[in-house]
Amino acid sequence: MVIPVHIWGHALRIWLAAVTALYVAFWLQLGGAASAAVTVAILAQPTRGAALAKAVNRIAATFIGAAMSIVIAGLFPGERVGLLAAFILWICICVFVGSYFRGFRAYAAVLSGYTVGIITVVNIDTPQKVFTTMTDRVAAITIGILCVTLINDLFGSPPVWRGLDRRITQAWHDLRDYARDVLGGARDDSERAGVLFAQIAGLRDEVDIVAHDMADGRHRAGGARSAMLALVEIVQQVRLLGLLERGDPLAVTIRDQCLAALDGDRSEALALLARLRDDETSRPDVTIAAIGQIQQALRCVEAMAQLKDGQLSLREGSEPARDVRLPHRKEFFFALQNAIRIGIAVSAGALFLVLAGWPVSVSALMITANLCALSTTMPNPSKFAVAAMVSFALAAPSAGIVHFYLLTDSQDFVRLAIAIAPVLIFGCLFSANPKIAGIGTTMNVIFLVLLAPSNPQSFNALSFFSQCMFVAFALGVVFLASRLVWPVSELDKQRAVVRATKETLAASMTGRKYSLPVLSMVLASRISDYVAAATNKDRSHPEVLKGLLATNDLSLASAAAYAHLEQSSDDPAIRSGLGPLQRALQAGNSRRLYAGARSILRRKREGKAGLQETMLAAVTDLWSAGVVLEREGRRIRHFAGRGFVNKGEG
Repeated sequence: MVIPVHIWGHALRIWLAAVTALYVAFWLQLGGAASAAVTVAILAQPTRGAALAKAVNRIAATFIGAAMSIVIAGLFPGERVGLLAAFILWICICVFVGSYFRGFRAYAAVLSGYTVGIITVVNIDTPQKVFTTMTDRVAAITIGILCVTLINDLFGSPPVWRGLDRRITQAWHDLRDYARDVLGGARDDSERAGVLFAQIAGLRDEVDIVAHDMADGRHRAGGARSAMLALVEIVQQVRLLGLLERGDPLAVTIRDQCLAALDGDRSEALALLARLRDDETSRPDVTIAAIGQIQQALRCVEAMAQLKDGQLSLREGSEPARDVRLPHRKEFFFALQNAIRIGIAVSAGALFLVLAGWPVSVSALMITANLCALSTTMPNPSKFAVAAMVSFALAAPSAGIVHFYLLTDSQDFVRLAIAIAPVLIFGCLFSANPKIAGIGTTMNVIFLVLLAPSNPQSFNALSFFSQCMFVAFALGVVFLASRLVWPVSELDKQRAVVRATKETLAASMTGRKYSLPVLSMVLASRISDYVAAATNKDRSHPEVLKGLLATNDLSLASAAAYAHLEQSSDDPAIRSGLGPLQRALQAGNSRRLYAGARSILRRKREGKAGLQETMLAAVTDLWSAGVVLEREGRRIRHFAGRGFVNKGEG
């Protein structure tokens, strides 16, 4: 495999930053100077924005953890049981909070938890050293962050937005192929739609960090969010357009215009569709089907224009036409499950270490808590434990060779810098393959933790061996906890998606107010979660995926109908129709929905209500909900169980 030049540059930058951080920490005579180099290894991201985003979260979490360390040490001076109980409770709280976030924010939450262990638990018998340890750690981490930032700026670390732009462009190409097939008459492929939603949702991590990329990162991030939402909207609109009658001349014209827009001729398609809508609304025998079809096509083409505008903002740093906020995943059950599992694992590890009576076992407890907490930020804690074991198998011999064969009894800093170079560079080269990039980063972190560079350097073989045993013990606890202590299975994740989808359907049909962009992203993220949890062929359920997609279509159309009816007019007759429309939705009666949409158009013809864009949108949404019910009603009923909503709701 040929390793790209930018990966070699990344590896050399990380080595230089680690050496610089160690030198500054030694020069300032900080206790625990190795933390500066460990910080560099943790922040070893191949792009500038990712490194800065992680650095910002790391320094914020360190300050929170440091403040909590002082509080816990002050509340339980010299009380081992009380201090350990407070530490375990605090780390459980941090894991619970971190489960509500993703990416570097989740990492920051758990870091603020185990920082207390590094500062307070390690000094459980010497509370007078807590403050000194805290200041040294904060200083070392700050030095590491500054060194990474400075080296990346001086030697041109690549920005995030270029890679993100390539991924968005690839997602658009895949989506365009899917849209051509569906609009061209092919049968809608639910698995293909699910993969597209998963591909789009997978952009989220890079979208979150692109704001840290450059001075204009705020606009670039806004453009990326707008483009991401536009991709989701196009998939949703294409699915609805795929439900139109194949032989309808108007539907054929609409599909042709959408196909033309896919090839880039969007302005002409928008103009033609707008004229077509004006012609239809001026006719005395206008039908809701005609209005609904044209409006759906207009929305699809407008989403393509929003995608182009978002990509332009991402590339040039200009302000996008719209800026949206992406929702955070909130699963209370899984968050509580993670917190309880980590509490049990750390408590069991502490009890075992107390009964074993190992010397300096508090270090083993601290490492166990660190790895247990970090495992909750990974999609699969069990796989994380296995990957960490592989990293440990590579890092431990490397640290031993460097420590006892290359450095010997020398205190020469130049020799230290040269000795650690092959290991750090080798670990960074793993990032050339995204599937094993985490192994390289973890290997570098464990290597520096075991090597523990200090001034003067210690060469105690027993201490080194004990540290290796502690890390191995911690990895074993993480692996057993992920497999035995209330593990989250793939089936649990699928059930959570199904349960949340049913709840959203019930809420949207009873008139709950939603932000439509946020709802679109939430529904797409759930499909992505289901696809990720159903990667095993034996556990993939195509009919369930079809039910999820159809239910999401109905939820979005229902929520949009309520929102647009609320905005459309102050006409009391229209507002009084919300109750019957709600009952029609709950009953799954498409005819009554069509009748409600026709009544809105009729009042316009009678001059009792002005025809506004929001009213046209309401007619379109009611018609869309009716079409989904008419074509997918049986599948939705089967998916949602008895009735559309649970007993007592709505």
